[in-house]
Amino acid sequence: MITLSKRFVQSTSATILFVTVFVLLSLIWPIIITLFLGVFLLLRACSAEQQPAALWLPEVCHVPIAVAL
Repeated sequence: MITLSKRFVQSTSATILFVTVFVLLSLIWPIIITLFLGVFLLLRACSAEQQPAALWLPEVCHVPIAVAL
């Protein structure tokens, strides 16, 4: 019959706990970063000045114009 030492049980449980915490953090930190970037982009979009959508003539001169008869 094999008996396990108390030290082995403690190190095994510590390793299992470490792996569990590491896996949980690896699942949580992308969510935190995504929320932070989402709030940042939302605040940036709300504070941006509205720019009129205007096309200047030199920007559209190179576009070929198709005429349908």
